[in-house]
Amino acid sequence: MIRILLLLTVSFLASCGSSYHADFAKAEKNFKLKKSPEGPWKGSWESEVNGHSGPLWCLVSQSEKETMLWDFRYRAGWGILQFGDYLHQVKAKSHVPGSLLLDARMKLPNQLGTYAVKGELTDKTFNVRYQGQGDRGTMILTRP
Repeated sequence: MIRILLLLTVSFLASCGSSYHADFAKAEKNFKLKKSPEGPWKGSWESEVNGHSGPLWCLVSQSEKETMLWDFRYRAGWGILQFGDYLHQVKAKSHVPGSLLLDARMKLPNQLGTYAVKGELTDKTFNVRYQGQGDRGTMILTRP
């Protein structure tokens, strides 16, 4: 029981130290729909391998480094109070005005392996397939 309480406390404190919630709330408040995939997204991920799923948030912005580089700031949940924040920088091609074709890989922190994303992101839809070590599934998000 002590181990469970300690784990829950550490998980809670780790998530409180994140600025993700404040950044997401600010992006939500200032968001105006335009012909761009930029901005806040909210939804879930679901594994086709084991049926696991969880909440998922993403802040999409064009990188200041390169015009073809996009920053995807994810916050993913799984299990009991386990959350992780990830920055995935993606080189993406514009398919039609206001959309991006995604086909990219990312190395996850803490030796969790790599995962790939593939799909199309528009100003109104974020339906992407992911594949990682021993797992694959979907990420479906909408505008908050």
